[in-house]
Amino acid sequence: MKSREAYIGIGFHRGVEAVELERVIRMFLEEEEIELTEVKGLCTTDFRNTEELQAVSAKLGIPLFFFSRDEINSVDVQSKSAATEALNLKGVAEPCAILGAKRNNSGYKTVKRKSFDRKITLAVVS
Repeated sequence: MKSREAYIGIGFHRGVEAVELERVIRMFLEEEEIELTEVKGLCTTDFRNTEELQAVSAKLGIPLFFFSRDEINSVDVQSKSAATEALNLKGVAEPCAILGAKRNNSGYKTVKRKSFDRKITLAVVS
């Protein structure tokens, strides 16, 4: 069986530590029964290219993909996001995960989204 390709979209508040990001990513993957090796990208907004996220990317060995406001707002998303009011975005985690899959010519069937501690939201497309 061909392993699936998964893209993780990440929305997070300023000041979130690398250890916290890594913990929720690992927990989310376990809950969704996705192997770390199946994750082909961590995807977020271009203005969240933080040292913490770069550290998690390096530690997990997963490349980062960044998207502009215009790219993010061009995606139709199902769920309401706090980013709509705060950042003038339709969302972060969900549209970024979709954009990551599209950018890498990977079709996707499912989108799952989950919020952690009201500071980090993850979405996976696979």
